[in-house]
Amino acid sequence: MDYCGFSIRGTIKNVDHLYLDEIFAKNPYLNEIYADDLEGAKKDLRVLEITPITAGYLDYRTKPGFMRNFKF
Repeated sequence: MDYCGFSIRGTIKNVDHLYLDEIFAKNPYLNEIYADDLEGAKKDLRVLEITPITAGYLDYRTKPGFMRNFKF
């Protein structure tokens, strides 16, 4: 198999547009992705704050498959 996956369990909070300008400033390629309607995209996009509790990684690219769990 040629697959791997990652999962996170925790809480998520919509912080709306709080950090959106900072995110666009630190990731200038976003301006290219949304070049057709930058203001519309900024109006529609939401920033999510994730507080992880546990996570897991599963990799089927190796034999045997590799699995690792994390706690935060």
